[in-house]
Amino acid sequence: MFCPNCGRDNSIERKFCGGCGTNLEVVSQALSESGIGVFTRIERGLDQFIAKYSEHVFRNAPNTAADRRVSKSWQLLGQGFVTLFVDLIFMSLMWSFLPFRFLILLFSTPIRLLSERGSRRKGAMAEIQKEQPPVLPEPAAWQRLPGPAPSVSEHTTEHLEEFRQPRRDREA
Repeated sequence: MFCPNCGRDNSIERKFCGGCGTNLEVVSQALSESGIGVFTRIERGLDQFIAKYSEHVFRNAPNTAADRRVSKSWQLLGQGFVTLFVDLIFMSLMWSFLPFRFLILLFSTPIRLLSERGSRRKGAMAEIQKEQPPVLPEPAAWQRLPGPAPSVSEHTTEHLEEFRQPRRDREA
């Protein structure tokens, strides 16, 4: 099939153009359904619906729906029935499994949360116990100050009057 947008020749199985990405499925449906009867359109729609439903069990079902032969329609119908039985089996299993899993989670969640919390605390305590405080070397004798250190604020108010005096002279 030729793409109406870019003119590239694509295979019939392709849904989108390899060159520009145009949806070729819509174009092929529009071209092929112009002279088709109502019942044929209904049959095709049903085949496509069954193929979409069967897709999770039979991967090639949508590709089979594009084929217009009667044998492919019967094959799609068979795939639909097999998918229905598989779904019924899974549904019955899940119908009994999901409530059981819910009850297990309902009762085990508080216990599991407490155990996870305790293991996190144990891990944190182990890390704290592993860490040892850094050992600082003793300063050498020549680095020590003799006697007590002088105060930083010592003798700060002795020269306070000298600094205030010039301001009074400027005001007068």
